[in-house]
Amino acid sequence: MRSVLSVVCTLVLVAACGQVPGTTQARGDYKLYEAVSDRSQIAIIDSRSHAIERTLPLGTPSSDWKHLYSVSGSALVDTDPLTGSTVRSLKLAGTYRLPFATASGVPGGLSEDGGWLVVESFDETSGSIPTASHFAVANTAFNSPAIQIDLPGYFDFDAISNDGQYMYLIEYMSASNYNVRIYDVAALQLDPQIVVDKTDPKESMTGVRLSGVPSHDGSWLYSIYIRQNDNPFIHALNTQGNPIAFCIDLPGSGYQSSDNAFQWSLAMSSDGSHLYAANAATGAVSELNIGDASLDLARTVKVDSGVAVAGLFAQDVQAKEFGANGAVISPDGKTLVTLASSGIVWVDTGSLRARTHALTNWTVWSLALSPDGKLLYALSDSGKIAEVSMDSGKVNATFDPGTRNPMALMRVAA
Repeated sequence: MRSVLSVVCTLVLVAACGQVPGTTQARGDYKLYEAVSDRSQIAIIDSRSHAIERTLPLGTPSSDWKHLYSVSGSALVDTDPLTGSTVRSLKLAGTYRLPFATASGVPGGLSEDGGWLVVESFDETSGSIPTASHFAVANTAFNSPAIQIDLPGYFDFDAISNDGQYMYLIEYMSASNYNVRIYDVAALQLDPQIVVDKTDPKESMTGVRLSGVPSHDGSWLYSIYIRQNDNPFIHALNTQGNPIAFCIDLPGSGYQSSDNAFQWSLAMSSDGSHLYAANAATGAVSELNIGDASLDLARTVKVDSGVAVAGLFAQDVQAKEFGANGAVISPDGKTLVTLASSGIVWVDTGSLRARTHALTNWTVWSLALSPDGKLLYALSDSGKIAEVSMDSGKVNATFDPGTRNPMALMRVAA
């Protein structure tokens, strides 16, 4: 689940992760930013030397990667990712953490324009959901004290508007039943109105959030949820102070009957007009059209997901054990690359047909593109990295930088 809740499943991965025959020296000259869970760090890896050059604290980056925000003790810290030096810090009235942006634990909490940051903490009791939730809302200039917010019950951060006035929270009534609420930061007041699905206001909201992507202007947040005994769906939330949301159903079953439900990933086209939802294990790919205030399911196909590997079995593993960033789109919007049942698959976005597979003996955890979109980097569950041509699908090189417990490739930089 996206925070402290446990998901009833155990992940057993049986897959080969060895060198790909015929690989050559890497052609890229990039720095790979890999989030590593057991170290709570971002390892910066040179794509030519294959070595970890330095580390940064695990945190939330600004969109231009000029700032990296993290929590150290009871302080917010703004780090320069280029040098690793502290730019500024802000004292907090307590101990907090950054909210999780993905089920794997990649940090979030930042408004789309980078102007506001939210951290959270909880009062927990053994064997139950938290009894109280605490938030601190800070402007990222760190020129004024953070706004303290305390709420009874279990509320988890979902989004904050670009003006910092509205914070969107997931109010959990149980492990999977929830309400979407709006908190007016300026008025220090929880809106009594519950945000409902405008297409079916009477339907209760249930599910486990895996990840989300914002619209380009930050006015909408598109999150993918899975349910215990029902199909997955995309939850579209307006983040401009309006209590508006709607849900789009996706194909598939609940995680009670198939843990393949945990393998959904989202990717948005560079022009912000299309959203793709892809399932690594089943080969399902859905294309959705994004309008000013709409999200329409255009089509869903099933692509050949590659060579099958041993299944995922379950019992009692937290959702942070699952991968993240499992789909990317080429800059021209013509190619979607996503995880497959093993390795990765290239999908033509015009026909939604698979055209190339690679790394078919790998269990791939995360994908990231080079700045020019010509090279794809794939991170395996064991921490190995492959450099692949985006055009041909040819594997240029594979290497092991020595990281373990990978979470995601957060960035590829020149």
